[in-house]
Amino acid sequence: MYAIIVAAGSGQRFASDTPKQFLEIAGKLAIQHSIDAFDGMDEIEGIVLVMPKNQRLWQDIELTANKPLMYTTGGDSRAQSVLHGLLILEPSVTNNSWILIHDAARVCISQSDIQKLMDTCTQQNQGGLLVKPINDTIKYSDNGTHVKKTIDRSKLRAALTPQMFPFKQLLEVLEESNSDMITDEASAFEQSGIMPIMVKGRSDNIKITHIEDLLLAEFILRRHQND
Repeated sequence: MYAIIVAAGSGQRFASDTPKQFLEIAGKLAIQHSIDAFDGMDEIEGIVLVMPKNQRLWQDIELTANKPLMYTTGGDSRAQSVLHGLLILEPSVTNNSWILIHDAARVCISQSDIQKLMDTCTQQNQGGLLVKPINDTIKYSDNGTHVKKTIDRSKLRAALTPQMFPFKQLLEVLEESNSDMITDEASAFEQSGIMPIMVKGRSDNIKITHIEDLLLAEFILRRHQND
C-alpha cells in the first residue's frame, strides 16, 4: 500500500508568492504534515510526492520520513499529475496494490480517518473516498448573480482526500478519462460507471484554498497535537 501526495498546484487562488503547500503551519511545512500522517501508518510502504513542474522552490526544501519518499512533477491536469505518481510506483507495486491519493493542501488529515478508509476499502475490496455532509444551505444560480433555486443538501456530500483505489484499476480509469472533467480520482471512476464507496470523514479535514484558511488550519493542527 502506497500514498501519493499531490502538491503540484500553483495556488492561483492563494494570495502568496509561495505555494501554500510550502508554507509553515503549526511549526512545520504544510506538506510535511501530510507526509507525517501517512508515514505513521504501518500499512504504508512508501510515499510519492507530486511536485510543481514550474516551481523549483521544493528542490531546496528538506522533507523527512521514515519510509521511502519518491519524487515526480505534476502534469497539466489533476489526472496527469496522479498518473505521473502512479508511473513512479509501477516498478514497486502489483496490479492489486492499494494506492491512496491525498491533496497536500489538506494538512489536517487525521490518521484515524486514513485508517477508517483503508479498513473499509480493503474489507469491501472496492475503492472509495472520504466525504463529509454539507451543512450549508446550497443555492443554484444560472448567471452567478441571482439565485434560481435551493438544492436539497440531504443527498449531497463534499469529497475529501485521501481517496483509495487499486493500482491497475486507477491507472486504467485515469488513462481513459476526459482529464478536463476530472476534479478528483472518484470523478474519473464516475465517468467509467463505477461507484466508489463513501466513508464519512472528519469535518476538520479542511482544504487550504484562501489565505484565511491558514489560521483555521493552525488551530486544528495545534488541537490535534494536544489530543
